[in-house]
Amino acid sequence: MSMKHIMYKLMIGTVLVASLCCVACDKEKPGEDPQIAFGRQLFNDTKFDNIAGQTYSCATCHPGGDMDHKKWLLPPLSTDSVATPTLFGVSDTPPYLWFGEGGSDIKAVTRVVIDSVLHGSATEEELDALAAYQLSLIVPANPWRNSDGSLTMQQQKGKAVFEGQGKCGVCHSGEALTGKFKIQIKKLNPQVDVPSLRWVFATAPYFRDHSAATLWKVVSHYADSVQTGQMTTWGWNTLGIYDISLTEQEKTDLIEYLKTL
Repeated sequence: MSMKHIMYKLMIGTVLVASLCCVACDKEKPGEDPQIAFGRQLFNDTKFDNIAGQTYSCATCHPGGDMDHKKWLLPPLSTDSVATPTLFGVSDTPPYLWFGEGGSDIKAVTRVVIDSVLHGSATEEELDALAAYQLSLIVPANPWRNSDGSLTMQQQKGKAVFEGQGKCGVCHSGEALTGKFKIQIKKLNPQVDVPSLRWVFATAPYFRDHSAATLWKVVSHYADSVQTGQMTTWGWNTLGIYDISLTEQEKTDLIEYLKTL
């Protein structure tokens, strides 16, 4: 087995362990706010599902508050299948849903999911508890960073690419690494709300349609596939994003940094 394959298996193992830890930690904690504990219970309850014999819960798509790495067709929220986003750090990432149509009220979005997607019903008390639980979800500690939170030399180089020639920070800015505005990512696709890059190492496949299987594919899309003419057509140049030209080493360094976010 080559060193590349060994490292890949180690990376996958790290992601799986991190994901399992997140699910394992999604249990009531001593001294936890009763409303959040009630919300966690409801989040994992199938009582709201009136479309599939009460087999689906919020946790079906968001195990432990994370995401299931799948696409779902969820009318009326979408007219085509879209990727499940993680809910980690959701309090910092409004507007909600891929097209930003969910606004900034997580309770209102939850009501729509229960009423229109699951065709169930929830009381105001239950909706308040579900909202409190979701807003309590934080981004877990990142396993790709050094134990003291610092970056390796390569990750520091990747950060320089992120902030410089990669132009990543133009859209993904602030503590939540989301621009809170819409942009057209690919030709013929509608504009989507800029997603957060936190926990991005564990959320493949990427883009709302899962068309990029790896971070390398994502970076290559911006660095190799998108031309200046497309950037102008899609409105990127109004944001100051022009040619993005990266060497293979710069791409590698950038990906190593992205894993730490």
